[in-house]
Amino acid sequence: MVVWLLAALVVRAAFPLFAAVRIPASLIAGAIGLAVLQFAGWVQRTPTAADRLRQWSESMAACSDTLASWPGVLIAVVFAGLLLAKSDSGSHDAAAHGTSARQVGRAGLMVWIIVLGQTAVGLWITWLVIQPIYDLPNATGMLIETGFAGGHGTAAAMGTVFEHPSINLPAGLDLGLLMATAGLAFGLVSGIAWINLAIWLRWYTPAESDAPDAFQGGADQSDAASPGSDAPSTVVVGPDLGKPRVDGNVLDPLLLQAAWLMLAFGIGLALQQLVSWAGLYVDDWRGYAADSQSNGNVALRERMSVAGVLSSFPLFIYTLFGGAIVRGGLRLVGRSHLIDSHTIARLVAASMDVLVVAAVATLNLTAVAALWVPFTCLFIGGAVWSSFCLLGLSRWILPARMWFPLGLINYGMSTGTTATGFVLLRVVDPNLKSGAGEVYALAAPLSAPFIGGGMLTVALPLLVLQSVPIAASTIGITAVVLVLIMVGIRRP
Repeated sequence: MVVWLLAALVVRAAFPLFAAVRIPASLIAGAIGLAVLQFAGWVQRTPTAADRLRQWSESMAACSDTLASWPGVLIAVVFAGLLLAKSDSGSHDAAAHGTSARQVGRAGLMVWIIVLGQTAVGLWITWLVIQPIYDLPNATGMLIETGFAGGHGTAAAMGTVFEHPSINLPAGLDLGLLMATAGLAFGLVSGIAWINLAIWLRWYTPAESDAPDAFQGGADQSDAASPGSDAPSTVVVGPDLGKPRVDGNVLDPLLLQAAWLMLAFGIGLALQQLVSWAGLYVDDWRGYAADSQSNGNVALRERMSVAGVLSSFPLFIYTLFGGAIVRGGLRLVGRSHLIDSHTIARLVAASMDVLVVAAVATLNLTAVAALWVPFTCLFIGGAVWSSFCLLGLSRWILPARMWFPLGLINYGMSTGTTATGFVLLRVVDPNLKSGAGEVYALAAPLSAPFIGGGMLTVALPLLVLQSVPIAASTIGITAVVLVLIMVGIRRP
């Protein structure tokens, strides 16, 4: 990864176009890593490859497996620092950091609109385009939500649901995985395009959200002055990294800040485990057990159990509160000055850079397509809907001051993973000053247990789509989406 990052710096300096369109070095490094890992995979599949080259490809495969697990952990690290680094001094604009129930509610509502809209679009395409030509079940319309909003994990889990005798879509696993892979690639490429369109139309100005109180690096600061120039003379230097909060002879100041961050992460991990144990205990007390007679019912009952609902909350939600607990605890004992918010913010930014490289480099581009015509129709429908939600609906529904950065996170989530959303957010808000990440995390419990891989994702194909005519299902879900949109755009 270090080699990829250094190569990306060289490429960005050699090609001013990358700086002009605000593509960070971490994204370039991820693309370089993706090319290297894809080449290594091709070598492994080539029987005539030289032994030395094959050994290299095997080591790259092991590297890919390791990197693939990093984005989920790094996102949790990023969220652990969001509230931990929140300033107590009020030196930052309170409006730029404050969150309210109204903002969180709007963010949660937007996710419901995006994900239910993906299902509605998929059902319309299945009803009017696919089924007149192919003998496919109504649940085919769920593939957009399964792959785009759900991602590879949901696609793998939904494979057993699609194979259920009442649905009979054995290709659902392959189609879902391919949809998730295509969504990831589309989300990254189109996201960069939408970012540049938003900047060109003055919908969002990254320079305003990144006040020069932190070290940005030569490339980013030079972009603001003269795109494409990486002259070090334009570097804006902020407070020293690792500003001493304790005697350096006792503990290195930078290590102290890293310790607070890891403590917040550890508390979040412990909270997640405690909540999971509590859910299992409640299910045991209720005598709730999964039906062992059919795979589909097992999946549905597991999702609808207390433990299943609680396990839908991702780790980053808990680490967000872990950061708040650490800061609140230190404030309670009068030691909040031991936290250097600037250094925590830089550690978080470094984690985001590594997250970008790992997430892009490990994209799975080898999924095998089946039924490519229905897949293409569904993919185009999902891509158009997700783009419309970012460029259109997000402006009307999300909080006005952060609609674009928050919309980018939702866009990444709705086309692949939350990591993709933060890859895009890193381009316009590298220091997380917009507050979009915090609002997104607080709103996640409003949607994560239900849609995009939650209870409704599993229940719809099993309980509704195969027992209700597709026309009624399509019109009904579309009506729900329209009602949610009207509720969202209605201003008091």
